Amino acid sequence: MPGVLICLDLLKYPNRGLGRVSIDFSKELIGFGRSDFDFEFLVPGNKRAGYLTGQQIVRLNNFRRVFPSYQKKYDVCHVIHQLPRFSYRNMQKMVLTVHDLNFLYTKNRQKQDKYRKIVQAAINKADAVCFISEFTRSDCYKHMDMPSGKVTKVIYNGVGDLPSPSQRPAWCPEGVFLFSVGQFLEKKNFRALIPFMAKVPGMSLVIAGENNTGYGNELKVFIQKNGLGQRVVLPGAISEAEKSFMYHNCKAFVFPSVAEGFGLPVIEAMKCGKPVFCSDKTSLKEIGGRYAFFWECFDPAHMAEVYEKGISEFNYRHKAAQMEYASSFRWEDNVKSYLEIYRQLI
Repeated sequence: MPGVLICLDLLKYPNRGLGRVSIDFSKELIGFGRSDFDFEFLVPGNKRAGYLTGQQIVRLNNFRRVFPSYQKKYDVCHVIHQLPRFSYRNMQKMVLTVHDLNFLYTKNRQKQDKYRKIVQAAINKADAVCFISEFTRSDCYKHMDMPSGKVTKVIYNGVGDLPSPSQRPAWCPEGVFLFSVGQFLEKKNFRALIPFMAKVPGMSLVIAGENNTGYGNELKVFIQKNGLGQRVVLPGAISEAEKSFMYHNCKAFVFPSVAEGFGLPVIEAMKCGKPVFCSDKTSLKEIGGRYAFFWECFDPAHMAEVYEKGISEFNYRHKAAQMEYASSFRWEDNVKSYLEIYRQLI
């Protein structure tokens, strides 16, 4: 039976987007592909293998990072993101998934060149290159050298069902609230939500995610300077059950990010039947489709106008169609597409 190595080096960050993708993709893959392939999973050191109980595990230690001779035993290796933290030079056949080129929108020229070289090297080595959105595909063909002869395909991420909501977390404000979630990095643009909140009184804002960052610390100061310390809550990283509660109970989901390859929280919020307000930057216009309400700029007055108009338009018919659309992003479809690529390469 052909051997396939699934490289989950970012499983060490389960609360981040790529960590979540690693977990959900591997679970679905195990369920669908066992009859055709012998899967093993590359995991970081001695961490996070609990997500893969009963599966064949390869530990990515420092020795294997430098001397990847173990890769020769597999027919196909799937690197599930574009900035792998290990050497892949001994792979026989390689599938690469490119999530985004966000560094082009968020980094200085020196770092852009650095990351571009890393991604280009991975593209050159890969036999198949997959993209998680049409936007990412277009970005790669515009900014990278895409050699001919490779298998290329857009395969949307799946979006799994959230667990049952937790009880109301102690940190959740009473009354009406808006919700946002993500890593506190400049590209998430949470700062734009603070002047916006001054335009929509009578409700709170919860922004969940790892906020012990430089951007997070700056945002905390900005919130206080704007006199919104009582209305903006930053609980830090939250559990999936807590996130489910926030989606199900918020007035709306707000997401002003300026650099996304997909936009997982947008679809998660839609699956929970909530109105979604997000920027129209990078992939979000594509993923939000005709169901999200888009901010074309971050002027607080414009943001408030779009919000008020969207809230008034959001009705049962819109909600039902939106939830049906969001449910079309299935991990089953994602995995079946990759299994077909594995077969094609073998």
